[in-house]
Amino acid sequence: MKDFVSLKGINGDVVLKIDPTAPFEEVLNIIKSLIESERNFFSKGFLTIDTQGKELSEDEISKLQDLLNGINVSFRINEEKKLFVENKETPKQSVFVINHTVRSGQVFRYNGSIVILGNVNPDGVVESESDVYVFGVIKGKVTARRRVVALGFQQQYLNINGLEIDFKTPEKSRKPWVFEIGEDNKINFSQLDAREAKPVRRRKDG
Repeated sequence: MKDFVSLKGINGDVVLKIDPTAPFEEVLNIIKSLIESERNFFSKGFLTIDTQGKELSEDEISKLQDLLNGINVSFRINEEKKLFVENKETPKQSVFVINHTVRSGQVFRYNGSIVILGNVNPDGVVESESDVYVFGVIKGKVTARRRVVALGFQQQYLNINGLEIDFKTPEKSRKPWVFEIGEDNKINFSQLDAREAKPVRRRKDG
């Protein structure tokens, strides 16, 4: 039964591999045992779950969230697969949710959108191939392909679609700020209640 689940460190990442033929409740029980016996693997607060091609149901993912949230661990489903079961005729982009502040030294990379329920602290790193939504203040380093939304921008580094942004906002606002790439490949910013985009300056090299 232990072969149903394996836990390994790969290139600095923690990967939890699940046998696609295993009963899910058995998988869940094994993960509970691993949390007790392999605490060091869970100490980083983040892991990747490799389902080896099995598509998890929304209920199964909810159970994983309940279990891992209890030990303050965020996770993503392996990048090639969907985060939730969806209608195949209308595929949706996957979203990786980080349910805590990104602390100094933590690095999160994902090929879909990232939602952060907290701040990005100095020397914390977040990199997305799509959008980044922060329910807090960005004080660390964030890279996105299209859009970054946060309650405040006091960043060490902010890059959208290859363009580095030097502009900063007041430390925190009740109304989220939006920085996004425009049709002219320039970065625009606005607040969510007043979507009149304004251009911002790019950071000058040197």
